[in-house]
Amino acid sequence: MAANLQASGRTNPQPNTCVDAQCDCSVIWSLAQQFAMRQISNHVRADHGIPDYRDNEHSLSGAQVENARPEFVSNYAVRARRIASAYARMYLEEFHLGHKDKIGRFYWLGLGAFAAKQVAITLELKRVRIARWSALYEGLGNSNLWLFNDVLPWHYGYAAGAATFSECVTARDSRHFVDAVGRNLSNQKGFERSIDKTPYEIDGETGVKKQKLGYLRATPLVVEGFAKVADWETASPYKRPGIALDHLLCIAKHEQGEVLQGLIYDDQNFAWWLNRQHDGLAASDDTSFNDRMESSRYFPSDGSDLAGMALIRALVPNLQLVLTSDDTTDDPDFLSVAPDRTVLQDYRQRMFWIKGVAKKYHGLMQGAYKQKMQDSLVRIGQWGDLPDK
Repeated sequence: MAANLQASGRTNPQPNTCVDAQCDCSVIWSLAQQFAMRQISNHVRADHGIPDYRDNEHSLSGAQVENARPEFVSNYAVRARRIASAYARMYLEEFHLGHKDKIGRFYWLGLGAFAAKQVAITLELKRVRIARWSALYEGLGNSNLWLFNDVLPWHYGYAAGAATFSECVTARDSRHFVDAVGRNLSNQKGFERSIDKTPYEIDGETGVKKQKLGYLRATPLVVEGFAKVADWETASPYKRPGIALDHLLCIAKHEQGEVLQGLIYDDQNFAWWLNRQHDGLAASDDTSFNDRMESSRYFPSDGSDLAGMALIRALVPNLQLVLTSDDTTDDPDFLSVAPDRTVLQDYRQRMFWIKGVAKKYHGLMQGAYKQKMQDSLVRIGQWGDLPDK
């Protein structure tokens, strides 16, 4: 049994004999999932933006499992900001299993905090909110939630101890969570349509699916990504940045190909919006489109094709990432915009852009702007108790 797990059992009164004390890995993954769910629950007390987890020990036990049924945040944008906060705090080691001298080991979480913030900003846009019940709005909200349910507990499980993680990584399965945790997980919105496809196992380079796993189970990319964390912890300071970037890219491939691809990009209803955006951008940049818009002033038609293109272009925001705690920036050093004509449903095209984002993030985090990046993550971390509205 890993040192970070505790178990209790009756002692044997017979001298020189042994009694097995079993501590199943389902305990740690149940606690990891419970930790994630607390971040987006309205019933958890918070102090200065930091939820009160009531877990102040670096060891874990089944006694920490709660039976209370949480009330989850219902506003998708608020939830996304609280998810961003959870990522930021864990990156900064601001949780009960954190170690301040290990800030930087969970490198993906720093970038994940900025990305989740960007999801919140998109959901808050008026032109997206008017499509509140569309596949666009629902897809963004649902994928943000179930990526969070998948990825944050992996980091928590590793934080409980590398040996614990190594022993238990392949045992994570939401069907084996303790009853209270499994019940609360199933009460989250989108559970039925999401749990059996989170994740798939893919080829990280091509995105080709190998098998459907579901139920928050481990993939080789997850195992590889956290092996990089273990390497980071034992590496010399000058080797750590490169290892951290390798970790980030492993988790990014998992995030994009093994979770989000199945949740939204393969969904025909969500893809409809992306296809319309792509077509709208192509048409509105075409001189013939502009000529037709001008001629329609003098030779009116029903205009459905032109109006539709203009509406879709306005409704679906361009894909970009602002690497500060602000909603927008005029500084190109802190802004990454997806290449024009990127087909987002295509894993390889999407990863081409994300690798560029990762490179920019890495340069900022390792260069002269490191403190500014850390300060932004601190500010994002303070959103943990935003009220549901």
